Amino acid sequence: MELKGDVRFDHVTFSYDGEKTVLNDVSLFAKPGQKIAFVGSTGAGKTTMLDMAANYLRARFGGERVLVEKQPTDLSRKTRLFQKMMYSGRHEDIDYRAVQLLTLSDRVQHNHEIIVPALKAGKIVVCDRYLYTSVANMLARGYREEEWFFSACRCIVKPDLAFLAYVEPALAVSRIRARPQEAERFLDETLLKNVAEEFLRLRGAAGFCVLETDRAPERAFERVKNNIDRMTEGMV
Repeated sequence: MELKGDVRFDHVTFSYDGEKTVLNDVSLFAKPGQKIAFVGSTGAGKTTMLDMAANYLRARFGGERVLVEKQPTDLSRKTRLFQKMMYSGRHEDIDYRAVQLLTLSDRVQHNHEIIVPALKAGKIVVCDRYLYTSVANMLARGYREEEWFFSACRCIVKPDLAFLAYVEPALAVSRIRARPQEAERFLDETLLKNVAEEFLRLRGAAGFCVLETDRAPERAFERVKNNIDRMTEGMV
């Protein structure tokens, strides 16, 4: 039999034979699984916050209970189109809607193949980037009428918690430039600024908890920890 929804015991007392008590005034709460997403512009500090959150969750619930994922996956990242967008300054022959169709199909498949089964198995899924990243990037490029895109986004499971890491775009750029692995990456600073602004505009509709990640990571993480504690209160 497949259990669906939350499992909750409130002050349960139980015995098999009416004489020997097996459970005495037990209260517990368990969900099939919960999903946490960290989003934000490149260089905003979301991966640092995610790593701290994952370590905190593993310490509380055990490593087997916590699944860390990243989107988009290699299904789209390793394609020639995606690589050209990331590392070439010549984008005039790229239709960005094609890029988003590619990454969105990746997200849908990843959701179906990895995330939903993990949630059904009772895992806590922590994801680096999520569908909101695609939405912010589409809007930042002026694509606001593509109903096919926004309709497809609705079939992806929404997170229980979504954190938006935010810093001023100039600081994000300086962080990216300091990364050796990003040395060959093409950076459109105007676009980066527009994406950051779109993330902020989405915070109400998406329910983002905004993290000001220009401060020390430990200070920004306090807000992450407090929200995770509320979400997981009573979980076993």
